[in-house]
Formats: sequence, structure tokens, C-alpha cells
Amino acid sequence: MIQNDQFWNHWRNGEFEQALDCSVSNKKKRKGAKLFGNIHQSEQTDLIAGISAGEFLYDFIMINPVVVEGIDFARSEDLSSLFSLSQFAKSIDIDLASGDMAQLQGYVAEQMIAQKLEAAGYDVQFPETSNQAGWDILVDGEKFQVKCGSNKGIVDEHLERYPDIPVYVNDELIKHYADNPNVYSAGVTREEVIDATKSTLSHAEDMLDFELPWISAGVSSFYNLRRVVKEQLPLQLAARNVVIDTTSRASLAAAGQAAFTFAASAIFSSGAFVVVLPIVGAYVGLKQSTRVTNKIKKLLAKHEFQQFETSLSDLVVVMKRQLNMKTAIKEEKWRDVLQKSKNNKPIECLESFHQEKLQFMHNMNKELTSIEHEIKKDPIRTFERLIAVLMKSGIHGYSIQSELLSVEKTMRELQKKL
Repeated sequence: MIQNDQFWNHWRNGEFEQALDCSVSNKKKRKGAKLFGNIHQSEQTDLIAGISAGEFLYDFIMINPVVVEGIDFARSEDLSSLFSLSQFAKSIDIDLASGDMAQLQGYVAEQMIAQKLEAAGYDVQFPETSNQAGWDILVDGEKFQVKCGSNKGIVDEHLERYPDIPVYVNDELIKHYADNPNVYSAGVTREEVIDATKSTLSHAEDMLDFELPWISAGVSSFYNLRRVVKEQLPLQLAARNVVIDTTSRASLAAAGQAAFTFAASAIFSSGAFVVVLPIVGAYVGLKQSTRVTNKIKKLLAKHEFQQFETSLSDLVVVMKRQLNMKTAIKEEKWRDVLQKSKNNKPIECLESFHQEKLQFMHNMNKELTSIEHEIKKDPIRTFERLIAVLMKSGIHGYSIQSELLSVEKTMRELQKKL
């Protein structure tokens, strides 16, 4: 998995910090086209420089801490087995799943979607048992079902039985739910899931020592894109792009450089577009209206301005709440990692990566406080800043859906008055 001899030499010598500073691979690879997009996209992600082994290990074990159970990180053999099916099998009934291709595909789909969601900045949690009624994973504390198949009936059945539990589906099914805010896609196709599942079974005769294909094929995938958002490279550009008169998902995705494109696809994907696109349209109209309106009209719209400001304040409050929840989730998962692993000394060297994540959440909270103080001075500018924070903080749109709809409503009422 970590294909860097220097890393393994340091690890075997007990030089854990030096090992974690090494890159994941010292070779340029051309894997992952099927799992993470077309060939061109795969080449782009493969050329990412500076992905450290420490960053990768932290992110991997935080997807589902159960994989570290019984692992002695000081032993290179144990560390290698971290990526094997035997560890993954601890979280599923592998005997049952291996005899049922459809069920194993479901497990694989959950893992692939979880990896993509974590890469986008969301916090994914798996239940302790795999038989929870109506849901498979928690995303930022919210219950989500995962469905992967060729027939939309599996999604319709879930929505009928559990109308309040949103669902992530494979890309082939999402086209049927363009207007449903409870159906999401993380960019995983059924073909990819089937290929990964078949590869798993054909390479792991004893179901023990095969490296999971959805991991090995995409070690560096999404890291550079996530950094673009996290480090807010063209953050002002991202906010500005929201002003573009966007009327479709395709045009929104095309409306900017890498930062906005990734953030739009990661945060405002599928079901979220049903909520976000009207808000974008309302914002565009309001922005244009405020540029041409006169002072008298603005005075007459005082009530509508106040309503708009209140909706923005409510959005800030719920975004802060979500950031606090995400911080708590990260802390809980990290405690699980430390408790489940046999030897904490090597894993404690990843503490700096954990603290970096927590600091980032803290910084986002401080930014929201700053934005909160600006609401009455310039509510439109406040909205731009809130969208920018939403794009880089990893707050899932579903968890703030009602507040976003309220912002849209008050923006439209204000525009009518101007």
C-alpha cells in the first residue's frame, strides 16, 4: 500500500516520525482510472506531490477506526495488514457476504462512498453492527442509507419506508432523482463497485491478504482537490463565481477554477443542488437588484432586510453547531483508534495530524464569528462569505437544509421589494 522503501526502513527501525514524513509512494503510478474518474483525472491525481504517509494513514484509519483493532503498529507486518481484507472483514460478516455477491457489493459501495465523503471533508461513522434499520452510515452525525444497483426500485422502496432518511446512490441511479433533496451521489458508479468486488474475491482466496482495491487504486485521489478547498487558494474567486447567473448543475460545476468546481461537486452534489441552485438564483437576482436600486427603495425594504439578516444569523448558528459536532466526531473516532490499537506509541505520532484537523475546525468557527458581526453591515457580503466557509468546512448540506431554504426565501422577498 505504502510503496516507499524509505518509509518501511524507518518504520522497522522504530523511527516512526521520520517514516510518517515520507511520501506515500516514490513512484508515479497510473492506477485508479476506474475508481476515481477517467484516465486524465487519474493521471492528475497520480501526479500529486507531497502526500505524506502520515496524512494518508490518519485519514484512512479515521474512516472506520474498527480496522485498527488488534493492530500492533510497531510491527511492519501488522501495519501492512491494516490494508488487507482480513481487517476490513472485522466490520462485516465476511462469510455471509462472500457467499452473496450483492451483499458484498453493498459493503464495497459503502466503503467507496465513505472514502469519497471523507475526502470531501465530511465526517463518516459506521454503526457497530451492520443491521441498523434504514441506515448504513452517519455523515456529520446524520443517518444515511447507501444503495447501489441497476434498478431504481431499491431506492424508491427505501424512500417509501424511511422518508426521513436520505440516501446515497450510485451515479447510474441519481438521474432519476434530480429533483429529490433526499437523494445524493458521491460519484461512485455501479461498474466501479462491481469491478472492485470481483477483484476482491478473485485475488483473496483465503480472504486474508488482499489489499482492498478501492484503497490501493486511489491513495492520492482527492488530496490535492481537498487542499484547494481547505487552503482556500482562490477563495474570493469561489465566492465571486456564485454570482454567475447559474441555472443548471452543469453550468455551476463549470463556473470557475479548481476550488469552486470541486467544492460545488463535493458539497452541492445531487440532492443538495435542489436546495442550492434556487439560492444561487435568488442571490444573483438580489445582487443585481441592489446594484441598480435607489436609497428610497432600500429604506422601504427595511423589514425585508431584517428578515434576510435574521435568516443569515440562523444559518451561522446552525453552521457553528455542525462544526462543533464534527469536532466531537473527530475526537471520538481518534479515541477509538487509540483504544483499539495494541501499541499506541507509533500511532501517537499521528497526533499532530489530528490536532491540525481540530485546529482547522476551530479556525472555521472563528471565521463564522467574524461573519456574524458583519451581517448587519453588509448582509450580501455576509452570504458570500458563508458560502465560502460552507465550501471548505465540510458541512453537509442536508444538515443545514432548512436554514438554507430560509435564506433563499428571504432573499427573494427582499428582491421583490427592491
